Amino acid sequence: MEIKIEQTLTSLRSRHINGFFAEDIEEANQKILALIPLDAIVGVGDSTAIRQLGTLQVLKERGIRILDPFQLKRVNPDIKDDERWKLRVDATHSDVFLTGTNAITQDGKLVNVDGVGNRVAGMFWGHPISIIVVGRNKIVQNLDQAFYRIRHVISPNHFRIRAIELGGRKRKTPCVETGECKDCRSEDRGCNIFTIIEGKPVRTNLNVVIVNQDLGLGWDPSWPQDRITKIVEEYKKFAWGGGELPASTLK
Repeated sequence: MEIKIEQTLTSLRSRHINGFFAEDIEEANQKILALIPLDAIVGVGDSTAIRQLGTLQVLKERGIRILDPFQLKRVNPDIKDDERWKLRVDATHSDVFLTGTNAITQDGKLVNVDGVGNRVAGMFWGHPISIIVVGRNKIVQNLDQAFYRIRHVISPNHFRIRAIELGGRKRKTPCVETGECKDCRSEDRGCNIFTIIEGKPVRTNLNVVIVNQDLGLGWDPSWPQDRITKIVEEYKKFAWGGGELPASTLK
């Protein structure tokens, strides 16, 4: 895995994307903090990996203002949709955008899926600095593996776990019931926008921090079952309702 990480970092740098290695949670947060000016406003695209690292709490303790639409929804479930939408827009136009990625290829391409589009747009547009955190389990060999992983592992399990195991909104899609992607045409579909970043955006300084531990949701079906189980169980602790920050974070 260390060889895969080094190859991926070298590929990122060849594409003029800044690549950083972190051995553990503490080093990852140090790398992230070093990239964020103290007076910056940080917008957040929903990411379980970010919550697993505790990065938002670290930023809060630094006195950095955070715009996190998902935290706002948890703090105030009755918030109006237009208020939350405005926060999503403001987060995308912040000084720094912080999120995770669904997959990264060994030749340095970032591959993602999104339902609304604010998370993927925030990676490459709207602000001068983007920071993307990647767990070692998100590294794949090529684009074919990336799209297979997203369609057949990450997305269907994400929606099934959220609805069935965590009691979230139940989408009217086949994957919620079966855990398998049927490339549905449901209006409730969450896999609407796929993106591939192959190089540095013209006006955005793109930084990728690869952490030498499993983060977020994603695995190869050939991996040992105990590793897959651990990834899923850790994901459930922090996905959507987990790892919350206090309401004061958004003030």
